[in-house]
Amino acid sequence: MNLKIREGIANDYIDIKNLVIEVHNLHVKNRPDVYLDVDNPFEKERFEELLNSSDTKLFVVEDTDSKELVVYSIVQIMTPRKIQILIPSKFAYIDDFCVKSIYQKKGIGRLLFNHVVDYAKTEGASSIQLTVWEFNENAIKFYESLGMSTRNRRMELNL
Repeated sequence: MNLKIREGIANDYIDIKNLVIEVHNLHVKNRPDVYLDVDNPFEKERFEELLNSSDTKLFVVEDTDSKELVVYSIVQIMTPRKIQILIPSKFAYIDDFCVKSIYQKKGIGRLLFNHVVDYAKTEGASSIQLTVWEFNENAIKFYESLGMSTRNRRMELNL
């Protein structure tokens, strides 16, 4: 398999939408109290917004032999609001990261993550942050294997 990391383009919509559906179905299954079971969780308008955003990058890994997209990530460079007690910082927020299930555990996700790290450094980010659901143990293990650690915890009490 020959892999190429690149920025997403308009023609990638269907492939990325299919990856989003795969992740969305996992979320619907595990958190039906949060996620609606919809046919298309990634509208084309949202995709086009991402492609045209100045502070967000959509990266993909393409198998150049089959022209199949096997991994994608949405990364936004963020500066938190200015609060007197917090040290000003700039960070890269991974809004989405998905490895097609049949390609997991082959090092391809790690390849894209390392690319995101390099991108974040060139943008002057001091860290990379993301949110992961507690039920998603495979993702948590993956991120921990890349050196990530828990920064804080968002908790809930269902009423």
